[in-house]
Amino acid sequence: MTQGLQVPEELLDEIDYILNHLAEKARTDTIMLADISGQLISIQGIMEEGTPAIIAALAAGDVAAMAELSTRIGEKDPHGSFFHEGETKSIYLHNIVGSFILIVIFRTKTPIGLVRLFAKRAVEQLMPITKKFEEIMGPPKAYNPDEFSKGITQELEDTFPDE
Repeated sequence: MTQGLQVPEELLDEIDYILNHLAEKARTDTIMLADISGQLISIQGIMEEGTPAIIAALAAGDVAAMAELSTRIGEKDPHGSFFHEGETKSIYLHNIVGSFILIVIFRTKTPIGLVRLFAKRAVEQLMPITKKFEEIMGPPKAYNPDEFSKGITQELEDTFPDE
């Protein structure tokens, strides 16, 4: 299911196939793919709480912060993954070569090793798609804190309008 960016159907079909497979194998609640600026490309599964566009935008901020932290501690490649463990749900984020963000939301009873294993396979399958995506959509926009702040403010205002 597409949300946000309008991606050509052929590319979206490839992405959806990979995300569906990941959701099935890793027993996740929700999987999202966003571009590195936080614009939602695809969502699979059920969102019980939260707005997908806001989650994608916040994930982009987290990925940008983690990439900067990685660089500051001497990592040569700031791309990779990180994990937040909650009481009932957890989130696994993966920065795919600075083009995509894979967002996996799953219940804490699901083993993180299972999620990491199948997410790693999905990332490997998504890597060649990033090149096609960039050819069609253009190179990824660099993270801009001011644009991020404006974008998230607008999303929050759209979600919770004044009454």
